[in-house]
Amino acid sequence: MESPNTNQYFISRPENFGSFDLCKFFFSRRCLSTYQFVETSSKPGAPQFSLIVILTLILEKILLLIYKPLKLLGNVIEFILNLFALNGGVFGLLWRVLTASVVIPNKNSASYRSVLAFVDSRIDLFHTASSSNKVDKINKTFNAVQPFDLTMMASKIAYENPAFVQNAVEKHWKMHFVKFFSCWNGIQVINKTYVLAEFYKANTTQAFICSDKAKDAQLIVLAFRGTEPFNSQDWATDVNLSWISTGKMGKVHTGFMKALGLTDERDFAKGFPAESPSKKALAYYSIRETLNALLKKNPNAKVLITGHSLGGALATLFPALLLYHNQTTILNSLLHVFTFGQPRVGDEEFADFMASALMLKYRRIVYRYDIVPRVPLDLPPVSLFKHFGDCIYYSSWYVRKAVDEEPNKDYFSLKYIPSMHFHALVDLIRGVFAWLKPGVEFKEGLISILFRVVGLLIPGLASHSPRDYVNGGRLSKFHAVDLI
Repeated sequence: MESPNTNQYFISRPENFGSFDLCKFFFSRRCLSTYQFVETSSKPGAPQFSLIVILTLILEKILLLIYKPLKLLGNVIEFILNLFALNGGVFGLLWRVLTASVVIPNKNSASYRSVLAFVDSRIDLFHTASSSNKVDKINKTFNAVQPFDLTMMASKIAYENPAFVQNAVEKHWKMHFVKFFSCWNGIQVINKTYVLAEFYKANTTQAFICSDKAKDAQLIVLAFRGTEPFNSQDWATDVNLSWISTGKMGKVHTGFMKALGLTDERDFAKGFPAESPSKKALAYYSIRETLNALLKKNPNAKVLITGHSLGGALATLFPALLLYHNQTTILNSLLHVFTFGQPRVGDEEFADFMASALMLKYRRIVYRYDIVPRVPLDLPPVSLFKHFGDCIYYSSWYVRKAVDEEPNKDYFSLKYIPSMHFHALVDLIRGVFAWLKPGVEFKEGLISILFRVVGLLIPGLASHSPRDYVNGGRLSKFHAVDLI
């Protein structure tokens, strides 16, 4: 599927952007391609002055500057939360200190939880007898488990460590754990040699695969990890405006493609050859190999692909790469792609291509004013990103409707500021009393309530919580199997 147009690109480089560039930009208003913080295949003269690019670069610069202190803060908070949880709370910890029996949290253990797992501690899948007859079309052994709930829960636990994920899959879901992936993001081509690149130079892309059973599997689930709350590099990637042309499929987000294994940010055909170019584990190739092996052993199995936030972007782009490389075995077994709070991943041409290729096999779910589905911005001619496919949008407290595009599509509209703050307050109040009607399972703890308080300061942030997406699937009046 390669095309001569795969060497078109636009790269925004916040690391090269400084205060002096900001002054020059506003006073000279030269075309973007003449600045060091922008690299493009276009000839000088296009694109022209763009305030959107500058504002985005400033935001990215801030996010990258706070990366280390924010990461440290997140690690401290996470450790303290686990310390209290493993020792029975405040009074339990005091007693254990007095008795010299304090349990020290181990980040690699099945009992260690991320901050998001404290926001929503639920692990078990949701069962409802009313939907069991509909699930038969997918897998009779699932009884009353809803695929929608399964994919959202898989997206949620993808944020956890491998031991936690394996324990959840095997002990709570009674399914077969296949593999946890921690893949490299930092390879590029220089003089036909694959070397470490100035990407992340680390294993920053995580995902896992599970199946309904070890033998004769009927259902395989692939879940990608999303944007971590205290990882500002992830947030910077979400808002970055860089793109690369795939040729016939259109333009796609460079940062998300790097996370899947792109090795050349200037030429897509070279950056994604048919076979892995590196000994390092690159997400797309490693996952593709595992899925092909699974489907060879289980030819009747169907594949669900899912992810929350950044994970939703990767869940969308992974099938696109399968199409690019004509991986028919996996594509023919694809049952559905569910994404939750997913950012935009490509331009209008890519959106049209994927809408046609996936047809009814793709759904994206958006809760209220969730900030992430509204980035990168959809503001041509510089920011070209578009959503595609049907959107299940929660316009109120788990009241859903089908829309083509969520309201306030670019987040920063002054028109929606009062509504965003008002609904953040409403969600906070309802969160406090959430358990009264539906049951104790939906009771929110202190960490979840505090997260909603932060949503008052940054509207749309609390709406990005996996908790609301899990609740949406369990409390709204529809079953996701109806969408398949």
